[in-house]
Amino acid sequence: MTARASMAGSEAGGETSRRARPDRPKGRLADVAVPLGLLGLLGVQFLLGMAVNLFVHLPTAGAGMAEMMGNGPLVGLHMMLGMILAAGAVLGVATALPNGRWATACAVVALGGILVAGIGGLAFLMGGQSNAASYLMAVGFLVAVGGYVAEVVTVR
Repeated sequence: MTARASMAGSEAGGETSRRARPDRPKGRLADVAVPLGLLGLLGVQFLLGMAVNLFVHLPTAGAGMAEMMGNGPLVGLHMMLGMILAAGAVLGVATALPNGRWATACAVVALGGILVAGIGGLAFLMGGQSNAASYLMAVGFLVAVGGYVAEVVTVR
């Protein structure tokens, strides 16, 4: 059997590509709803982080989590939204799978960015508000935003 006959057989025989499913139209709202929603939540998270930075006095290194949370609701909201974003990013990877390799790769990159930002946030709180931890949060945020923007562009 020639390569051409083999290719024609796999196209007609129903062997689906490992890329995006051909029976799904590109650019469906359902395909971009999760990354767009997570982009919106990342924007809220950014604003909460700026509010914590500007308006909340955090204790120095060595303070316990209860002491951190005792400084008003903004720190707690910021932390809870970070956990929601991490869970949403896992969901985002799962919903990107049917959209092909590139969309899935973008969702995985965004998940990595959210996890890096979360690690930076914990290091910031527990390590005395170091500049390096703050920078790590910023880098993670930008990686996550870039991943979701790239996923939306890829799916559309």
